[in-house]
Amino acid sequence: MSWKRDLMLRQPTYFDRALCFTMIAVLVGCSTPSLDMTGGPIVPAGPDGGIVIGSVLVQAEEDAPDSWFNRLFGRNAAGFTYQFEILRVEATDPKGRHPYLARYELDAKPGEERIFVARLPVGTYLFKTFHHEGLSAMGGDVGVNFSVAPETTAYIGRLVLDLPGRVAMGTSYTYQVQDARKTTLAVVQNQYPHLGQQVVNAPMQTR
Repeated sequence: MSWKRDLMLRQPTYFDRALCFTMIAVLVGCSTPSLDMTGGPIVPAGPDGGIVIGSVLVQAEEDAPDSWFNRLFGRNAAGFTYQFEILRVEATDPKGRHPYLARYELDAKPGEERIFVARLPVGTYLFKTFHHEGLSAMGGDVGVNFSVAPETTAYIGRLVLDLPGRVAMGTSYTYQVQDARKTTLAVVQNQYPHLGQQVVNAPMQTR
């Protein structure tokens, strides 16, 4: 199943800007942790947390839409790295509006599948938005959830984001969740053989 959205250009609200400046002033030097934790050892799932395995794939059309506006003002979609924002959400705030939720990020380059493995606290997580790296206003909403269960290793699917060759304000984009379990686990097991045992399917869902 795929979903379509518009408005590639996002305008930050006054609250977003104020919060951003406040956080920068208070938390200079801090960085958002990556959803991909394959750079080091992965602690087995336990009562306090589970492991999720999945991937993100950004696909950009080779030919730009035949529009003078896009030709003049559009940005080449394939020439950017894209950054996804992932939040740990609460039942009282399923859309992740609270500014102090636990936050993760994941980078992906067009045409290169980004496989990730993460050990996370038990809860519900939201792929909330994506944007061009270094250009936060150019992006859009995603709205895909996944769950982390105690003592469980789960495959959550491949999130595919399809973009036109050039993106501009009002450009449409689509995204879908695919099942790429076999190929994804084959890659992960090369680095973490113990993670290939008893992996359950728990695909991402729209909110």
